Amino acid sequence: MSEEASRAFTSFSTYRKRDVVRRFWAVAGGFWKGATRSRAFFYTFGLALGLILVLFVNVGVNRWQSGLFNALEAKNGTRAFTVLALVPLLVLGGAAAGALVVYMRETLQVYWREFVVKALVARWIERDRYRRMQEQGREPPNPEYRIADDVRVALDPLVDFAIGFFSAGLALVAFIGILWQVGGSVTIDMGGKSLTIPAFMVLAAVIYGFTMTAATVWVGRPLVAAIAHRNESEARLRFDLTHLREHAEKVRAEGAGPARHGAILSTYESVVERSRRIVRYHTRITWFTNGNGVLVPLFAIILATPKYLSGGLSLGDLISLGAAFHQTQTAFSWLVDNYRQVALWYASAGRVVDVIDALDDARSEEPYPSDPAPEPAAVYLTLPAKMPAE
Repeated sequence: MSEEASRAFTSFSTYRKRDVVRRFWAVAGGFWKGATRSRAFFYTFGLALGLILVLFVNVGVNRWQSGLFNALEAKNGTRAFTVLALVPLLVLGGAAAGALVVYMRETLQVYWREFVVKALVARWIERDRYRRMQEQGREPPNPEYRIADDVRVALDPLVDFAIGFFSAGLALVAFIGILWQVGGSVTIDMGGKSLTIPAFMVLAAVIYGFTMTAATVWVGRPLVAAIAHRNESEARLRFDLTHLREHAEKVRAEGAGPARHGAILSTYESVVERSRRIVRYHTRITWFTNGNGVLVPLFAIILATPKYLSGGLSLGDLISLGAAFHQTQTAFSWLVDNYRQVALWYASAGRVVDVIDALDDARSEEPYPSDPAPEPAAVYLTLPAKMPAE
């Protein structure tokens, strides 16, 4: 790798931004403005409607379970068959709501990526910025890959994150209400004295959820940096391979083939080591996520069993509490279950911001005498000022 190329890679690969989210959104958020505003809001609200319908179906299934098990406990065949007759409606509603969510989500992702890619390509080509970045030593490795692929990797999860966050909020409100209403209070006998805990299932759900989330965030905190470092090594490997191909004649003439071979192998060893580090961190997080997945369906049943045995709950109520507790923990553990995806998104968003920064720097230079005048239809993106590197 040439000295200029190495300096360019180092300047961008080691640049840590405190404002990656803000700067990335300054570009991507433009989808909800201007000419694309109507399309963006149509699919956004359509997606929100689909998620609300999914919640209604889930609450309906919870109440259906309660009604069925109460009928079975009472051995009331007529009531049981009446409840079973509602199954086709629940299935149809769930299928329709799910299909609406998938259509709105994936269409939104397609159009959002189209907007960002067009904007970045327009700026990249405008006034020969692709040439200036190379000549000024400011080009990040593989800018075309970042525009074509990292944009997709950085945008698609954002829609899924928004879905998860919105669904988690709705689920918490709905199913904590069920825990509160059905679970009620519990009285504990403590050596002749009694202690009454109001809304004990709600309290248990909140404590359990926050404990698991905090523990997993603490254990998985190094994963963000590990993924970013791995991506940097992979970018450098692609850069080395591309540089060797583009300067094949010069490398052959200088007899530098063995040296380049050794450098590429060294870079790949870095990729392997950093990938293994991610595996270790991901394994630690899996201890929590898999353990949580096994414990959650059982925890609420165990907690509510004494009240059921004392006659304070019906069998249907016990099953309903278990299902509602599971739904609340799914909402609480959204960050736990998606921590690795958040880390992957942050790394890809940072790589896209590298390109944006390079385009900004190239535009800030004095124009070359041969530069054409900017076209009126060119796409300009106004970004906030960069923060200094850490």
